[in-house]
Amino acid sequence: MTHIFDGAAVLKYSIQLSSFPLNSRSRYASKVYAFVHPSATDCLDTFQELGYEVMIKETPVNVSMIRGDFLREHVRKNGCCGEKEYLKLYAYTLVEHPIVVHLDLDSLILQPLDDLFDVMMNKTISIESQEKIPSMFDKPMPEQINAFYTRDYNMVHLGDRHPGVQGGFLVIRPSMSDFNTLKDIILEGDYIQFAGWKGIYGGYFGAQQIQGLCSYFFEGVYPQNTVELNRCIYNAMVDSPYGTKRNGEEICRDLTDSCEDCRKTDISLIKSAHFTICKKPWRYCFFFKHKMYDEIKLCHKLHQKWFEIRELFENRNNLLGSTRNSKQSVIDYYCSSSGRYKQMTANV
Repeated sequence: MTHIFDGAAVLKYSIQLSSFPLNSRSRYASKVYAFVHPSATDCLDTFQELGYEVMIKETPVNVSMIRGDFLREHVRKNGCCGEKEYLKLYAYTLVEHPIVVHLDLDSLILQPLDDLFDVMMNKTISIESQEKIPSMFDKPMPEQINAFYTRDYNMVHLGDRHPGVQGGFLVIRPSMSDFNTLKDIILEGDYIQFAGWKGIYGGYFGAQQIQGLCSYFFEGVYPQNTVELNRCIYNAMVDSPYGTKRNGEEICRDLTDSCEDCRKTDISLIKSAHFTICKKPWRYCFFFKHKMYDEIKLCHKLHQKWFEIRELFENRNNLLGSTRNSKQSVIDYYCSSSGRYKQMTANV
């Protein structure tokens, strides 16, 4: 439970540090929510203590009402969280806000997301605004954008032309109409084993939940109002762009010719990170104490950013048990020589 506290605390503070008023470069303030299933109410105190507005929510659909046999019978056992991952769809119901950013707990905001918010708030998108946003394949921006997202090319079979949406980062325009449409899609249950939604969007981990559902929704239902962002800049996971075919030929996983390597991205360019490939900082101190993992230099830098923001949060809330020696790295301070993680004192 303490690890949940640490992740939630650092995520929230990273959002605050990249938003108005703590960040003078941002024009947008933030408010944080946590959707909690009734089966996980032992987490309530953690999020409430940190200032999250907690919303206890049942799964948006009754699984027994799904008309498609395969989805109805298998969704509870699929992916990381079964049907409970559909709780993420409640982001669409926060209609009192013009824009909602959904993030997984193991995420970090490193810079303001104003460029995304600006174009979503304006009906007409200028060329200057478009150039500020690194999108995949350099596709032109639609006049109205209802969603920004990234894809997870490492999860799909090499050559798949409909890869899953990465479910830990969604920037959306809230809409009860879209929320109800997504529920209707689930209840219809048109999901084919090994093939996915409509027999096209699936065949990978999490396809029955958000990864595949949003891929179908953004690409198959409303492609004219959604934009795939450059995954090296937004929701950066430090993934390799290369895949090898059965004949030994190496190709780009995103089927481009450029094979942009997110492992080589300058950290100063990254807007947000997601600790998947790089592992969660509070669970994997050990890896950064050994040379075998040093080849992924950017992961080390992103972990360092996470620990730096943790230290800022603890300083602000007088939680530091001792002062870090100026010669000691922030990772060494929070991770023992054996790689044991030093947990945060859960008293804000």
